[in-house]
Amino acid sequence: MKVFILLLFFMAFQLSMVNCCAAPPSPSEIVRGSWEHYRQAFIREGRVVRPGNGNDTVSEGEAYAMLRSVLMDDRKTFDECLAWTESHLSRKTTHGDRLLAWHYENGQVTDSTAASDADIDYAFSLVLASRTWKDGSYLDLAREVLQSILMHETAEGEGRLYLLPWPGAAGALPDTLPQNPSYYAPSHFRTFYEVSGDKRWLELADTGYYLIGRLQESFNGAKGCGLVPDWCAVDLQGNIAPLPGKSSIYGWESVRVPLRVAADYQISGDSRALGVLRRFGAFFDREFSRNGRIFSEYACDGRAVGTFENALFYSAAYAALRSSGFQSASAVLGRLRGYVRQDGAQCWYQDRDDYYVNSLAWLVEYHHMKKP
Repeated sequence: MKVFILLLFFMAFQLSMVNCCAAPPSPSEIVRGSWEHYRQAFIREGRVVRPGNGNDTVSEGEAYAMLRSVLMDDRKTFDECLAWTESHLSRKTTHGDRLLAWHYENGQVTDSTAASDADIDYAFSLVLASRTWKDGSYLDLAREVLQSILMHETAEGEGRLYLLPWPGAAGALPDTLPQNPSYYAPSHFRTFYEVSGDKRWLELADTGYYLIGRLQESFNGAKGCGLVPDWCAVDLQGNIAPLPGKSSIYGWESVRVPLRVAADYQISGDSRALGVLRRFGAFFDREFSRNGRIFSEYACDGRAVGTFENALFYSAAYAALRSSGFQSASAVLGRLRGYVRQDGAQCWYQDRDDYYVNSLAWLVEYHHMKKP
């Protein structure tokens, strides 16, 4: 009986060590430990799998892994992911462009439509790889991808150049451009201009700030609170409305907007970025002060859609709060770090099998690691 009790105690102790870090890990430990976990849990010989979706693969996941590989100076993993992506997702032979098919499952591509957010992150990872490892072949491929994005995933509307979420999206609805605000990555676009000299990338950055700013002010007939929807539609006169069949709340797509805009502010100091982050920050500061929590989904007028909390949403809130100088940033960071789980050399956020959250939540810690 004593042996049994001791065994139960040991098992409980081991479980507690996995579920709650005995001492909070440093930003460096989180970044390196979460990369170790990510490689072990999600990357299989260059293919990034989603355990919660039947171990399928999306182009976004390959791009996230490649970008992270560069930041971690892990060329072996980068090259493995690049090789798998080019062999299995490249549309070069099927469509004649350098975009990526977005979905792969059961040993084959099941949807060859490209997703522009993945293509943009993919190209950005290639540019960073060329600079990090001084290899021009990465840049050559990046330039081909950039040309394909501009050719197939952009469209003119009311005098602006818009980023399309997928090729042909301009014809999805008559005289309407589907839009996903989280696909706009102004810091990426600045880099693309540097390597290509094509001013259309700066136009896309301008459009991104224009669209996000308008959405923060009002959406779907309601006064805004600083949040933006997952999806929307812009007509040829510049009117913005919900996109039929797509989410119109601040949720699992638009949570990336504060992260992308904070990255641009850190790099460029663009005053438009600061304006966007201040509006986000004001909402998160009020919400956290009132409830002591930040939820994962909100209507764009500020009403909570549910009461679920998630590490990624705390990460996005912290990025906005810290960049715009709100004092609540430190408490929100503490809440984010409360979701870190550690087992030996590995760290992860909240759920060790959640590919999406663990693809992005670590980004704010990377900033801390580089700039304590």
